[in-house]
Amino acid sequence: MTRSKAQQYRELARECRKLAGTVSTDEGRAHLIAMAEVWERLVAQQEQGSDLSEATAPPSPGGAQPVVQQQQQVQPKDENKDD
Repeated sequence: MTRSKAQQYRELARECRKLAGTVSTDEGRAHLIAMAEVWERLVAQQEQGSDLSEATAPPSPGGAQPVVQQQQQVQPKDENKDD
């Protein structure tokens, strides 16, 4: 017997909430609760029959361009140059 995705997601949400009760830091608890909420949203989408591929589809061409980050390189000092 196979379980539905909604059942699997619901179980994962319960596990996240259970683990959140055992974590000693506020930050850790917050992350686990946030993960549980994501699983619960996926449960709702599965039960409503929403197409989950829309949420994970790459951006369409002509959409927002990714931010490109440049790095500076340290240049060696020129020993022959007067400062």
